[in-house]
Amino acid sequence: MSGAAALAGCGGGSDDGNGNGNGNGNGNGNGNGNGNGGSTVYDTAFVGATNNGVPANMHLNPDATQNYDVIPGSHVFERFVSYNFETKEFGMAGLEDWSVDGTTFTLKIREDLNWDTGEPVTARDLLTQFRLQKKTGAAIWDFADSVEEGEDEKTVVFQLKEETNPLLLKHAIGSQGDRIFAYHPVYKEFLDKEASAYQEFAWEEDVVANGSFSFDSKDKQSWELTRNEEYYNADNVNFTRIQLLNRSDNTSLQQGLMGGELDGMYSLFAPPNIANSMPGHTQEINTPAKWGYGIVFNHDHEHFGKLNVRKAVAHVVNREAVAGNAGPRTKVAPDVVTGIAAGDQEGWLGDDMDNFESYGKSSTQDQKAADLLRDAGYSKSGGTWQDSDGNAISATYVTPAGWTDWTTATNTVVDQLNSFGFDLEIDSKPMGDYFGGYVENNFALGAFYWLPGGARSSFPFYPLRWEMQCPDIDGGHEFPTGEKTIPAMDGSGEMTISPLEEIKQVATMTDEDEVTEVIRRVAWHHNQTLPFLGVTEKQEQTWISSQDFSAPSEDDPALGVKWATQWLPRVGKLTAEGN
Repeated sequence: MSGAAALAGCGGGSDDGNGNGNGNGNGNGNGNGNGNGGSTVYDTAFVGATNNGVPANMHLNPDATQNYDVIPGSHVFERFVSYNFETKEFGMAGLEDWSVDGTTFTLKIREDLNWDTGEPVTARDLLTQFRLQKKTGAAIWDFADSVEEGEDEKTVVFQLKEETNPLLLKHAIGSQGDRIFAYHPVYKEFLDKEASAYQEFAWEEDVVANGSFSFDSKDKQSWELTRNEEYYNADNVNFTRIQLLNRSDNTSLQQGLMGGELDGMYSLFAPPNIANSMPGHTQEINTPAKWGYGIVFNHDHEHFGKLNVRKAVAHVVNREAVAGNAGPRTKVAPDVVTGIAAGDQEGWLGDDMDNFESYGKSSTQDQKAADLLRDAGYSKSGGTWQDSDGNAISATYVTPAGWTDWTTATNTVVDQLNSFGFDLEIDSKPMGDYFGGYVENNFALGAFYWLPGGARSSFPFYPLRWEMQCPDIDGGHEFPTGEKTIPAMDGSGEMTISPLEEIKQVATMTDEDEVTEVIRRVAWHHNQTLPFLGVTEKQEQTWISSQDFSAPSEDDPALGVKWATQWLPRVGKLTAEGN
């Protein structure tokens, strides 16, 4: 789901969107003040948008991922905790506390977390949610055997399979998409049913909320949400409504912000020329996506299954040039090529980072690439590299149709590789065919995200494991695991490593030094064998207009929590201004 949410900000859509919605919320802040706990609540709407589908066709069951709209869902349901991408720390939200003790993981629900019916959120609700999610293979069940009520009705306790790394457990329920949503009276009927029945349940009527806003209605044009007076931080929310207009493409969203129709957008890619055209009262908020443009190789391919060919590709691709062309304000090139997010590399690799091959972050290293190909038996003829049988390194380079920034990145990558002497042709595929080809191992190489995305990707266990297994395409890149002999990290001799087995060991490690050592070893393996080539990492763009709403200053730590349009009202930092 983290990957899917990240994709939503990339689509280019059509160029004919006019951004003219027919919703009735104007977000003008000129409402009537109603006293509530000593605060003035303005009868006005914060107008945003959803680009996930026609609201009338969507629902609010987070585990029925088909047609679930995460944007209203993130307002309606409270998250377990908040992860701050700037401080890299968790804060409490729907939970009051969490703790790990040996083989138990205890969650304490905050005392004042209630459903909008006035009923408290209790252990019974969480037990229902987690037991249903056991059927669907939620991340926490990688580590837990069972879950039971704790010492009171506000506590649940997981019995773990074995002693488990606490950070893994916290990330298992701590991404921005992880919400407390399973109101027991609604969901209890699925406890005795197959997972498919639960995943087909489209919660559209009588939705019970525990977040800052409650579900009111939806139609073809918009979602309508109303202020939840039962919310524990309701005094922080001083406007009565959120309206999420149905918009299908970036152009209409950009126009909606520039024309004043929208008060904000949780995630929207805007290139420099568009960003510079935004009104002065529109604030751009950037947070790391832990997700971005990369190159996936078919490790069974006659050419790209060879390590020297993959390394040659890495040396040729000028990552900073790709970032500069695809989005100089929103793309970052990682310093070294490994399965660790750009902003986390120095912290995890430390002094060993100098030993890692950069493959030329800001340059095209033609000579190194040529030497690698010659060592592998290739030669250049007529401007094209060929193997010993005279077969050119010729292939189709797959890319997703409609993702404007990725299209630019792909054009840059393929131009660089073809200038060097590869013979690549771009094939832009619609989404179904795009994923299908990778799943079926029917490709040579192509564009694909090299990090799974979200808070979990800040802990290298997840992306390092993900690059080898790549569950998003069912392992269709056929990367071989098992024991391998690779150059030693210190440059002297060789080392033997079983990378997948080693990274899995992190799950049961509680000593930070041991965890760091394993992560560095497996990261070195990725640097030397290239399961993927990480090219750029995305910086998310969230937009808020301060014309009718007040927003925090650019250095406010609260801006590090995604998404700002959903989080800031909860903490009283996005408020309507009365006139």
